[in-house]
Amino acid sequence: MPELAQPPSLPRLLGRWGFLLVACSLALGAAGSAFLGGLSWAGATFAAHPWLLWTLPFIGAATVWAYGRVGRRCADGTTTLLSEIKDPQETLPASMAPMIFGFTLFSHLGGASVGREGTALQMGGAIADQFSRLFTLSKEERRTLLLCGVSGGFAAVFGTPLAAAVFALEFIRRAEFGRFALCLVTAFGADWVGQHLFGATHANYRFPAAVALTTSGLLSAAALGLAFGLIGWLFVRTVDQSKRQLAQFERPWMPYATIVVLSLAFAALAASHLEVTGLSLGLIDSALRQATAADAFAWKFALTALCLIAGFRGGEVTPLFVIGACLGSTLAGFTSLPVAIAAALGLTTLFASAGAVPLTGLFLALELFGPSLAPYAAACGLTAWLVARGVSKLGAGRNSLYANSDR
Repeated sequence: MPELAQPPSLPRLLGRWGFLLVACSLALGAAGSAFLGGLSWAGATFAAHPWLLWTLPFIGAATVWAYGRVGRRCADGTTTLLSEIKDPQETLPASMAPMIFGFTLFSHLGGASVGREGTALQMGGAIADQFSRLFTLSKEERRTLLLCGVSGGFAAVFGTPLAAAVFALEFIRRAEFGRFALCLVTAFGADWVGQHLFGATHANYRFPAAVALTTSGLLSAAALGLAFGLIGWLFVRTVDQSKRQLAQFERPWMPYATIVVLSLAFAALAASHLEVTGLSLGLIDSALRQATAADAFAWKFALTALCLIAGFRGGEVTPLFVIGACLGSTLAGFTSLPVAIAAALGLTTLFASAGAVPLTGLFLALELFGPSLAPYAAACGLTAWLVARGVSKLGAGRNSLYANSDR
């Protein structure tokens, strides 16, 4: 633990961090469970009333107004959180958690193709940071607390505590065992609280039997990694370059015009492709069972990019899970791997490639599908990471979801 100018006694230090870890676990487990319940309600309501697609322009305009007038410090979302972790200066606003919680649910209520990890990270970081007001913490301690919040929020929403703790450190490109241990405790605590105290449930994708390891399977996994790395990089670049172009028009009304026009375009396109609206978790189930149509991942890619460029809140990780699973399922026929394994590799690897978090992708594969997938996930993830790093040298711009230095 980083030393303070006047270090407290060991009992006080242990008591302080014991309180912070328990408080974060309880708060984030409860918040994660509430958020998952809200997502379930929003998805079911939209499924019953698809005409809600046409409310997206109003939801979008309200989002722009709220973040521009009420929550200006929250407007940059995960970028603000990442900056505060790297250089702690000022406690994150308490309004960050309820704002991202509410506007993510509104986006899903209108059928927007956005995710939930942005909400998990911002909610986790903002809630954890409020506990820093109770103590005099050094910058290093605040950084640790924020990372614990990121881990707890991720674990509570996705049900993968080990991957959540690994993600917290890959997220900021630092490897520190002391922080990892605290992140791990918070992640497991928040996940346990959410499931056992508040009834949170998570999808069960585990394979019923161990995956057989073959040389041809490893080569096929590596080949799939090539495709996942390219598509992950293309997704990041498409969204980033489009936002850059729109940012050149510096007019007060431009954010409103962008989100209204693009949400109308989204609604017009999605009206005949309702399966790719919202989280689209049904596509993952389908991709794991049988080869999906070749255009499924393309539609999810295009409509998710449209929503993110427009400015809807929620994140992109779950849509990337879906895009990867559908792409893997489609490409399975060109490999020696079963459809389920190819889809599973796509689900974890495409996100890991886009986020430049290969270890997180590996641990996601272990937790979601079982440890027997690890060799294939490692081969696939390594290839995707190398490909993404290679093509990232093509032109300026952002090359991963969480790398501000790429901007």
